[in-house]
Amino acid sequence: MDIPGTSTPSISHYALFGEQITDDDPEFVHIEEIRTRSSLYDWQITPHAHRRMFQFMYMVSGTGEVRLDHATHVISSPCAVCIPGGVVHAFTLEPETVGWVVTVSELLLIDARFRRSRRLFEPLFREPQLLSFADNPDGSALIATTLDQMLKEFQWPQTGRSFMFDWMIRVILMTVRRHLDNQTPQPETIGQRQSLYTHFRQLVEDHYRDHWPVTAYADKLAMSQARLNRLCKSFAGKGAGDLIQDRLALEAQRHLIYTSASASMIAYELGFQDPAYFSRFFKRRTGLAPGRFREAKMAEPFPH
Repeated sequence: MDIPGTSTPSISHYALFGEQITDDDPEFVHIEEIRTRSSLYDWQITPHAHRRMFQFMYMVSGTGEVRLDHATHVISSPCAVCIPGGVVHAFTLEPETVGWVVTVSELLLIDARFRRSRRLFEPLFREPQLLSFADNPDGSALIATTLDQMLKEFQWPQTGRSFMFDWMIRVILMTVRRHLDNQTPQPETIGQRQSLYTHFRQLVEDHYRDHWPVTAYADKLAMSQARLNRLCKSFAGKGAGDLIQDRLALEAQRHLIYTSASASMIAYELGFQDPAYFSRFFKRRTGLAPGRFREAKMAEPFPH
């Protein structure tokens, strides 16, 4: 069975299917049942990619085919499909296939708060993974139960929902990682480029407060600055310098929204030597001065 759209010369880059949401939201999490969207498109999702988004699909019943970059695979339930950001993928599923699709910002998954666990999940973020859970009923039941609860949290927001998402996502990933360790290694890989990009994003997470220049990241990765920029543009549509500054601006936004610290205190916390330069930097990246940004956020309705 051919995946629809495989002859299309260009690949769509969507934040989430066809919805043009921002891929810079560090807390972005979305979950839905497979049938919610697939049934609208005759159970066929044409080739597309999510920049800076990690996607996880879990099937508890049904069969189908999945395309990952240039390879097409037959899948049958129960199974997990892990799709790192930038990987072109498409699905043709049996009607009434049952399962869930979770889409998560890569920024959330590589957040410095979870530095200790990050290495455990690198195999899932580095390259696509197709894993049958037919021989692991306990693991399958844990993933299905967690996803079902996660969907309920998504549909009915309660206090601390974002923290619940943090924990449940990592329960799922840890279960998948343990299962991966018990499987025969598969030869499929999307190559060294994905691994290098993942390594770069982790270096940014560890050193953005140090204000490393792009050359420092390139040296750490043993590549030229030009090659690093090409690598970043191929996966994120932006150069390395923009991604570094985006991460710094995101952290500044978090401080302005969730703390009462002054703009000067935030500037020093984020490694700026001159608060005035920080204000100019922030306005250039967001369009608003730090004080105006905080005022605008305070005026918004309290989020669920």
